[in-house]
Amino acid sequence: MELIKNSNVHQEYQVSKLDSKMLSVPYIGLISWYKHPINHLRLKVAIQQIVDSVPILGGRLVKELLSPLKVVCNPQKSGIGFIDIDLGEQEINIDNLLDAKTYVKNQFNIPTKCVGALNKDTPLVYVILNHNHNYYGITLLVNHVIADGATYFKLLEYLSQAYEDPEYVAKSEPLFTIDFNKMDNYIAASLKKISWKDKLLMSIFPIAQPLNIFLRNKNNWSYMECILTKEKLDLIKRKIQNISNESVYSTNDAFFQFLSVVPLKQFAFACNLRGRNLGIPENYLGNAISIVLDFTKPGNNYLLKHTDVRKAINQLPSRYGFISTITFNLRGHISWVKLQNLPSFSGKLILQKWFDFDDAPNKALASVPTRSSVMYKLTENQYVWHYTNVTNVVLQVEKKLRNLGVEEIIVETLSSSR
Repeated sequence: MELIKNSNVHQEYQVSKLDSKMLSVPYIGLISWYKHPINHLRLKVAIQQIVDSVPILGGRLVKELLSPLKVVCNPQKSGIGFIDIDLGEQEINIDNLLDAKTYVKNQFNIPTKCVGALNKDTPLVYVILNHNHNYYGITLLVNHVIADGATYFKLLEYLSQAYEDPEYVAKSEPLFTIDFNKMDNYIAASLKKISWKDKLLMSIFPIAQPLNIFLRNKNNWSYMECILTKEKLDLIKRKIQNISNESVYSTNDAFFQFLSVVPLKQFAFACNLRGRNLGIPENYLGNAISIVLDFTKPGNNYLLKHTDVRKAINQLPSRYGFISTITFNLRGHISWVKLQNLPSFSGKLILQKWFDFDDAPNKALASVPTRSSVMYKLTENQYVWHYTNVTNVVLQVEKKLRNLGVEEIIVETLSSSR
């Protein structure tokens, strides 16, 4: 592994309180596959330009006793990790998109969780180029402490643009706004609006959440993964419109209703706070998300409707709240689709997929028994969808998908596959 170092900036950044909560989650990472050659020297130049423009990306996580979490940037010492792997004659087959491997083994001691970089000389950002004579894969791995989905995909887009145009970074600075007080100020203002009961629940949450998950019977939970086309999602939207006899604001709202097969009193989803007149700039670096929570209605037998989703977004409830966040008697959904501008790197993307090392598959999206749903773009017209829920619910949703003509669906229990 080679370190691409920030040239001349020594700086310390105290991250936001929300950022500091991300230590227990994995690095964010997707692999982008291409059939055209990717020049490793041009890629390194692009990385160098970005780390010189945004030194925090080459920093290290530091936490001293009784002190807040910081990112420390040392010029000519720390930097972004760059790994170039020639796969030689190893055959790469990406015809089966769900089973596409990364062909990379973790011989570089890259942490599986963000906390693995704490107080160590471990990069917060890695760029991995792996290739043989036919295919080139670019993986961007970013520590979640300094990036949410919006940050991640902006950084990937900047990397592609800098690879294509050596003047891009200079013309586009500043690439990011780095002011973690903005998120702390938003959280402080939100806390003033919630009840003392919710504040009490917030203090219990860090203990109750892992305990609740630990006590669950994993044999009752299943994981589903499939590919949905834009045509299938449009079909779902039309069906929901016909059922409700009213227009649907977005495909994502319609899909949320499509997933509602059993009564559930509460739902949740991650909402990007950028560009919502809340003081968070569009290019804010770091985590700027709110977990939007709301209730379904007894008049609809506690089944979720697309109008419930839109109402929750328009009102933007507080980040925390309600007993369901502790009992996990709710269902959540995360979509990266609108955040993704598929990077070209001077050519055409074949596909983009969640990254796991072949010798240590993380399965982060499937490993925890919570009612969760994640969707992202695989190609311009195809979407990967991951879903974890109680087994009978997963089987009901699988049946609905097959009735729509979705054929390639993987369903596994959290303890074994079928």
